Amino acid sequence: MNLRRNLLMYQLPHISFSSYKLRGEQMWDRAIGLAFPVYRPVLVALVTLDTFLCAIAAILYTYFDSQNRGHSVARFWSRLNLALSGVSASMSGEDRIDQNQPYIVMANHQSHYDVFALMGLLPLQLRWVIKMELRKIPIFGIACEKVGYIFIDRGDHEKAQKSLEAAGEKIRAGSSVIFFPEGTRSADGKLQPFKKGGFVIALEAKVPILPVTVVGGKEVLPKGSLHILPGNMKVIIHEPIYVDGYTYETKERLMERVKTAIEKDLE
Repeated sequence: MNLRRNLLMYQLPHISFSSYKLRGEQMWDRAIGLAFPVYRPVLVALVTLDTFLCAIAAILYTYFDSQNRGHSVARFWSRLNLALSGVSASMSGEDRIDQNQPYIVMANHQSHYDVFALMGLLPLQLRWVIKMELRKIPIFGIACEKVGYIFIDRGDHEKAQKSLEAAGEKIRAGSSVIFFPEGTRSADGKLQPFKKGGFVIALEAKVPILPVTVVGGKEVLPKGSLHILPGNMKVIIHEPIYVDGYTYETKERLMERVKTAIEKDLE
């Protein structure tokens, strides 16, 4: 009887399995961190190769089928490069998108990997407004042109205006057009002043603006760095902002509203 009472009173030491799980995750992260520099040159070669192959596929699709199919190749290319880079990307707010409505999509810009995350995840037929320098990349530049992406020469006002008019035509044809309103990547992750071009198009075409926040890009590949790191990215879709009630004279208020929407989820 005493033995039974003593056994009941005896408490086994508490074992925290969560601590072992945490250690395992830390060891795995450390192993990846040590191995990734060795893998990085291989990654560059793989991305170069798949960019070339997907560009050819996109050109062929647009030649024999449509620009929409060409953009589907671009979506596959983006997801493939995220996976090869060890980047996990997720999205929230997809229910805020009306698939039958074209948008002017506006997102913050911290990293080249923002393009992969946005193109790979957003369920829209997107036409990008991209800098003219990308047109000079062999095969890739041709693919962008065939898919219907819009090159903009930021150093030539007249040509830039024609590019914005072309973006308006894409919207009227039913495609969504995506801008980085900052015009360039942010080095510190904070939003830079917005350029007005995309807002003028939204007012002229009378289409809603879809604000999007991209988080995690600067940890994967910050501006000025060539060292890609595995990590997590998130695309956050906000409520569309309708341009009814705004004019060219009040577009600064519209710009500030979009900036506030994007900024609230930035880390």
